[in-house]
Amino acid sequence: MGTKKSIHFIVNPISGKGKNKLDFSTITTVLNSRDFHIVIKTTKHANNAAALTKNSIHERANAIIACGGDGTVNEVASQLVDSPVLLGIIRLGSGNGLASHLGISRSIREALEVIKQYQSIKIDVGTVNEHFFFSNMSLGIGARIINHYTGFKKRQIISYLRASFKALLSKSPPQIIDLQIYNFKKTLDPLVLFVSNSNEMGYNLSFTPTASLQDGKLDVVFTEQLSFLEKLQFATQLVFNKHKKYNKAKYFLTDNMKVSNKKQEEFLAQLDGESIIIKSKELKISIKKGALNVLVPKSKHDFDPK
Repeated sequence: MGTKKSIHFIVNPISGKGKNKLDFSTITTVLNSRDFHIVIKTTKHANNAAALTKNSIHERANAIIACGGDGTVNEVASQLVDSPVLLGIIRLGSGNGLASHLGISRSIREALEVIKQYQSIKIDVGTVNEHFFFSNMSLGIGARIINHYTGFKKRQIISYLRASFKALLSKSPPQIIDLQIYNFKKTLDPLVLFVSNSNEMGYNLSFTPTASLQDGKLDVVFTEQLSFLEKLQFATQLVFNKHKKYNKAKYFLTDNMKVSNKKQEEFLAQLDGESIIIKSKELKISIKKGALNVLVPKSKHDFDPK
């Protein structure tokens, strides 16, 4: 392999089912000390992964491995945009939509083999104002689901389903927005406004199954408010027939868009499975082409899922 590689692991011990452990002995069964210098860092609190990643960059890590769910991946990857440092992923979370798109196994040993192979590709990065997203972001019911989901102690599929039903059944105040995508302009109260870079949002669910991480485009899906029966129909199609477009939804492929809030000075949004309040009347959403270097299985090298 040549020069010894410095690999830093950022471990979120409470991702997914919690009690995650990734110790030195497990890692070195695959990554030998002759070719790799291994550093393990464990997050101590929320948003700690970003600070640990910054320190690892200063310590000249060649690759930084996000060990957790999509939220942990977002924290780590956000520090690596436009950087030569490689991102790796160990799937310790529940959804792991980006890792699934990239073909990274849930098996820790197989994910370590990907790191050992040291093959990387460049992927696109979504931006919304000053924030990055790598899998997806959303407003409307998607943001409310994640807001409810955050309140559960354990992040598992059953918790996600409970949060989804809570968001579906509860009446939310209208959020009137102006949406602009190229020459398309519309004022609406969206039930769904989903912007995706990857083809999965976790749990094998997808609004955008043909999305590519390397096409320089964002896949956008939105609907206006629906009746309860229409919501159930949309949800059923999402689970059981995700490759079919829903007839009451609109679909766009774009490299930039704008959302203006007609009533409030902030947006409740979700970015890569994490709830966030963005303090602004306007969201500028765009794509940075090939801005992140990611370790992937050899079979995915230079891939385009389309």
